[in-house]
Amino acid sequence: MIHVCFCFRDETGRYSKFAGTAMLSLFENTNSKVTVHILHDKTLTAENRDKFFYIAGHYGQLVKFYNLDELCPDKIAEIIKLVPDVVKAKATVGAFYKLLIPQVLPKEIYKAIFIDPDTIINLDINELWQTELAGKILGVVPEIDNGANPNKSFLLCSEGRVKPNDYFNTGVMVMDLNILRDKEKIIMHGVKFRGENPKQKFFEQTVLNYCFSKRTIKLRVRFNLFVKNARKYKNLDFSGKILHYVDGSSRMGLDMNDFSNRLWMNYFIKTPWFNVETFGRLYTSL
Repeated sequence: MIHVCFCFRDETGRYSKFAGTAMLSLFENTNSKVTVHILHDKTLTAENRDKFFYIAGHYGQLVKFYNLDELCPDKIAEIIKLVPDVVKAKATVGAFYKLLIPQVLPKEIYKAIFIDPDTIINLDINELWQTELAGKILGVVPEIDNGANPNKSFLLCSEGRVKPNDYFNTGVMVMDLNILRDKEKIIMHGVKFRGENPKQKFFEQTVLNYCFSKRTIKLRVRFNLFVKNARKYKNLDFSGKILHYVDGSSRMGLDMNDFSNRLWMNYFIKTPWFNVETFGRLYTSL
């Protein structure tokens, strides 16, 4: 069984469709048995929850839900206390939910793949599952492989805390859960560091790089390919890749001449979120 995690808040009720589209693309491209674990809070509506169940059932796969407001409210309160600027941030406290995966998932699950919802999994996830961590904690793609200049973009690098070649993006990770379960205190120390250094641009990405940048296996960039770079270099071969619509400059749009937009839409229209209401909003936007 392959275990894949998505984590998110959905205050508007409209973010679930991105996780749902990513999940559908995952199921479309594999014959392996997969359990998707969704870490969420009270913002996930019953209607959206049912849509995730529908997709999993349609593909003969499993989906399980973990309401963090019920399972670990004290831990979330502690994170907010340590990092108060998360309350007003665009990313929200949901950015920290992936740090809770090792503690929330059942102890018999020793390994998991985390994937951000703003992705399309255009490959057989079993390829990534077969990654051997060999005593390392995480399998990740370095930011430098997606064209970043770490010394310029990330304070952890410019301050000399993390080597530029080691600084990684946390949008796709293979996680050794057994090791991470023993590192809870270290992770919370990293959360405290982020709270004391609000100039650090990111939340959980700062924490994980601060704690574990020297304990990773470097994955090939195709497992976390930033769409903005594929567009920049006109790389239109998206087969065998996980596409990450990572920020405002690369979000999916309505221009179907853009192949990455078209790919996302091809999966989205197969989800139960593509309905009359959604079509009406698209029509209005056009």
